[in-house]
Amino acid sequence: MGIITRQQRCAGLPAALQPAWAALPLAVASVTCLLLAPEAAAQQGSRSASDLPIEEIVVTGNNVYRDRTEDINPTLAYGLDFFQRFEPSTVGEMLKRTPGVVFTSDVLEYDAVQLRGLDAAYTEVLINGRPVPGQGADRTFFVDRIPSELVERVEIIRSPSADMSSQGVAGSLNIILKDGAQLEGLTTRLGTTYYDQDDRFRNTGSVAYADAGDSYDFWVGANVQERRNPKQKLEAYFDDEALEGFAYEDDTRDGTDSSVNGSLGLQLPAGNLRLNGYYVYTDRSEEEYVREYEGGVVDVDAADLIAIATQKEAIDQTSWGLDGIYTLPLGEGELALSAAMSHFDEDTKNFETEEAFEGGISQGIEEGEEALDIKDNNYAAEASYTYPLWDGGELKTGLSYSLNEREGLQAGFFDVDADIEETRWAPYAKLTVDITAALTVEGGVRYDIYERDVDNEDGAASQDGEEVLPSLSLRWELTEATRVTASVARTLRRPEFDLVTPFEEDETPDDDDATIGNPALDSELAWGYDLGLEHRIANRGIVGINVFYRDIEDVIEITDTGLPYDGGDGSIFTPQNIGDGTASGVELDISTPLDFIGLDNTGFYANYAWLDSEIEDPFTGEDRAFRNQPDYVYNISLTQDIPGFGGAGISYQQRGDSLATEFEEYVVTEYDGNLELFVEWNITDNSVLRLTGTNLLDQEKIEYIRDYGEPISEIQYEESTPTYSLVWRAAF
Repeated sequence: MGIITRQQRCAGLPAALQPAWAALPLAVASVTCLLLAPEAAAQQGSRSASDLPIEEIVVTGNNVYRDRTEDINPTLAYGLDFFQRFEPSTVGEMLKRTPGVVFTSDVLEYDAVQLRGLDAAYTEVLINGRPVPGQGADRTFFVDRIPSELVERVEIIRSPSADMSSQGVAGSLNIILKDGAQLEGLTTRLGTTYYDQDDRFRNTGSVAYADAGDSYDFWVGANVQERRNPKQKLEAYFDDEALEGFAYEDDTRDGTDSSVNGSLGLQLPAGNLRLNGYYVYTDRSEEEYVREYEGGVVDVDAADLIAIATQKEAIDQTSWGLDGIYTLPLGEGELALSAAMSHFDEDTKNFETEEAFEGGISQGIEEGEEALDIKDNNYAAEASYTYPLWDGGELKTGLSYSLNEREGLQAGFFDVDADIEETRWAPYAKLTVDITAALTVEGGVRYDIYERDVDNEDGAASQDGEEVLPSLSLRWELTEATRVTASVARTLRRPEFDLVTPFEEDETPDDDDATIGNPALDSELAWGYDLGLEHRIANRGIVGINVFYRDIEDVIEITDTGLPYDGGDGSIFTPQNIGDGTASGVELDISTPLDFIGLDNTGFYANYAWLDSEIEDPFTGEDRAFRNQPDYVYNISLTQDIPGFGGAGISYQQRGDSLATEFEEYVVTEYDGNLELFVEWNITDNSVLRLTGTNLLDQEKIEYIRDYGEPISEIQYEESTPTYSLVWRAAF
């Protein structure tokens, strides 16, 4: 079974039998659990995935299913063991199999996560419950920077509670890192990946150790993984629907992620202390080689070559974070004191060349170089007190503080240096009440007070304000197997860093225009509604349906002020809060063994999200969907245990087309489906050898670009070939 918890329990086994079970040999205890599981599960009812121990770090021939959580606000939780058999490298690769998650990236890139298909800026990414800084000026954190080996589980929080940050309009993604509270022993992982596109190999390795005593536990792990993504692109240019020219592009991304994380838990005389930390360093390069031709694609020769362009980008990114929480009894309740700090640093150098040709003869080479330097720091502290009430209810009150400091070249709309400081205070209160034995209600309010200062060589600006953010959730246990959840919450999206900088950018969005930042931008506010139904299937499986609706106010868009621009023949543009929009959808998911149809060793996983949104486009005045939201996304997976050998599985992901609008043009993006599989051999009870294949259908991404009211002006094709990984895992 691999490395197991120090205090591993048979799920739902009565407390009176636990001492006897603990004394049994592991093999006998495992059989006992299997025999008692149905009855115990019926007695126990639902369990919280967030409270479950990590029962396996090395998954050897066991199907793992999503469990329901005990959170009152709607939350999905997936442990590492749910994903491990497909051997994902990063959190992004883990998330692509979860409900309603979309990525609008290059083929085989899973960086900026879009919950419910909405733009990544509407998704809040947390690590251990804390917001983290990232590269994007829109406050996005690229989840492909966190190796999967650091992660205990991921939680998709569809609607927040009052004691959480309320910046996830579409939802929040909480990445919980591993700790040593429930683990013991040494684990290792070694592997290599073959890239069929260019016949290259890249390697990975990790080691971790956990131990625990009567008053302490700790976990420390290190991971090094090499990653590569070679792609080929074709860009075709049209004039009045006639092919005018085309370009071939080779695009290769290659790099190494090095990471460590650790956790220390101490049981002190007055309370409990938990300290966590992580460090991730990415050394990555990106090389592009483009050959541009005029005319058609048939019988191309050297005389048709009009340009060769190259781009070499060296990317160094560092992320680290520390957090701690101290809890102690105080009176009849519990006091919790926590603090955290996190850091992001990017140093990117980009070198470009372009050589023009005429009649096959070089006309000279132009060179250009630019750099991107960003430093982003987050500091946070919180104090809360939880007081027990009648019949299992409780009242939690608290005060949270955060400071975000960002400096350097903004990686967004504006190409300027700026120093940005944002301070927030948020007192909150949350009341949880058991109305009946089957109905629990949780209500609360968060009062968010903020101040933002922006400064650079061109000037300075400030903005402050406050928002009242109420929330209400309920969980109703209709039967032991069926529950209803419902929630309503007020959430917000803060303006992008670059849009609140009061600087002028020439030749933006068009050559004759200029764009000026707007430090007076208000936050986008949203009312969110969720209604869900979950049903347990034969104690181990679960099926769920959730309906959501978001009413988003004061949406931020770049708009034409109508004022002429003195430096050109165009206009002055500025970001403004233009109006309101809505987003809605239905999310279905099922995770179950197929034993009810006689397939005892087969696991079935599937989810489907139907997505919709509407907002008025500031340039055309017509209604459209929010940028890059597809109409649907779905995943289907089957896994098969093979007793005496190991197992195998297959997974398929597909999403619908999406629309992105820019000044005077719009882009329709479509993707092929992605097929992946694994075959595993259980070498011993504590080790497994696993072969995985990804992108087995040579996934292609196509972008259709056209000006408003005009025929297609450009089509971009992007494709990559399969990758194959061989990974050995062992526990000692």
